[in-house]
Amino acid sequence: MKIVILHRIPFEKMRYDQILDHHAHEVIYFCLSAPQAPLPAGATVVVLGQPHFDAAFLIEHHTQHLAGADRLIARSEYDLMGAARLRDHFAIPGDTPGHILPLRNKWVMRYRCKQRGIRQPAFWHPLAFLQLPPQPGKFLLKPREEASSNGIITGDDAAIREAILQLDDTEKMMVETFIDGTVYHFDGWLAKGNPIAFVSSYYLRDCLRFSGGSPLGSVQTPTEPEHRALVTRTLAALGYRDGSFHFEAIRDARGRFWFLETAARVGGAGVAETFHLRTGLNLYHADLRYQIFGTPPATVEAINPLFYGWFVYPAHHLDAGGHVPFSAEKWAGYLLHYQHHQTVRTKGPLSYSAEYSPLSGVVMGEQHDLPRVIDAIFNECNLVEIK
Repeated sequence: MKIVILHRIPFEKMRYDQILDHHAHEVIYFCLSAPQAPLPAGATVVVLGQPHFDAAFLIEHHTQHLAGADRLIARSEYDLMGAARLRDHFAIPGDTPGHILPLRNKWVMRYRCKQRGIRQPAFWHPLAFLQLPPQPGKFLLKPREEASSNGIITGDDAAIREAILQLDDTEKMMVETFIDGTVYHFDGWLAKGNPIAFVSSYYLRDCLRFSGGSPLGSVQTPTEPEHRALVTRTLAALGYRDGSFHFEAIRDARGRFWFLETAARVGGAGVAETFHLRTGLNLYHADLRYQIFGTPPATVEAINPLFYGWFVYPAHHLDAGGHVPFSAEKWAGYLLHYQHHQTVRTKGPLSYSAEYSPLSGVVMGEQHDLPRVIDAIFNECNLVEIK
């Protein structure tokens, strides 16, 4: 087969070579910049020198590589729609723009779920919000097609109205009611509409606070029937039946879940690793096998009795970098591994990658111990900005 890959997720996470024989197939990697890790021998590597994978640019300049492709693989959230447009143009099998749109555009996603009566925060077009009488409470002004809490503005009614008036394009944004509670994420694999692998987790702090400079953690928790029911019902409403998923919902003080958003991909940060540790299923590899060969993973029945969690400190908001004082010996009973960097990239795009974090790690143990351990690390190990 001729297989084209839009390569963004670090190679050490994807390990395409463990699933794909690069000598038996013609494999072409498109890279935005020179790859940091060597790509498999025998592959064709095309370095674009572009900020993102633009479908129109690739059609105009790289038809020779794309024409006749049997598969086009793109597993980053930012590349799903561009890849779908390329498949559509070159008649490559796989997800089309119509499949991806309700899983990528939060406005379409929310409307589909509203039609099915799925509980979610109230939302408005920014111009419609301006027409409402002033309301109490907290709101979010958020991009429709971003990820990782990029570009979100929070505030009261007056602050959101002021932010809307500063927008260049209101069609790219939406307003949402802020729901206070604990943000959960559900990760796994869907086959013919049924979750055949499923792990429930919840965040310590949250992705929005991470974007503002706070560390982020996540711990696994026992899966409740309500978790599966919410994911199954919502993904059905969005027309998603097969593949990996990363699903977020918030649990309020009354124990009710509110759908926030979902994605047709493997979760970032330590999600894939801790999922693998708990279930034995490598979601990245399952993803690749399905995308290339159409083969879903086997149903995961046995689950490791231990629970896992991960944590990561940000550095994207710092001018000159930062350091986190950390003594691994103190947490040795729970710490599976960690990365502690003295120097990291600063003032760059938001990233959950350990490579760009002053401190990150994975913990394991009894479920009730893990939140306490990560909270203690956050409280005792404070990020110190380098001056």
